[in-house]
Amino acid sequence: MPSLVDLTERLVPISDFSQGKTGKIFSDVSENDHEYIILKNNQPTAVIMSIKEYKETQQKLEKLEKFLEKINDIHLLQQAEDRENSATSSFNKFVIEQGYSLEDIDKLAESVEIE
Repeated sequence: MPSLVDLTERLVPISDFSQGKTGKIFSDVSENDHEYIILKNNQPTAVIMSIKEYKETQQKLEKLEKFLEKINDIHLLQQAEDRENSATSSFNKFVIEQGYSLEDIDKLAESVEIE
């Protein structure tokens, strides 16, 4: 991880590209795998990195996305298992417990207009 000093040295105003510093920056990127943060109006707007670093970052991102997807799958499976083992009741029983009948629900459904 770069130090704060390294990071501040790699903050480059976009005006540096019109002042002949482009070659030095691109050489440093390709030869040393350094990254540069490009500033426009003193705000970070872009990053320049080597193709090698870009590819490695993309591979790490793909692995992380797969990992997070698997965690989500495990979580959903656990929820399903928890619900399967819990006491459940039928929809009809639920309606009656709420003080309605299936006929009441049918009438209510007919009175609702969906646009």
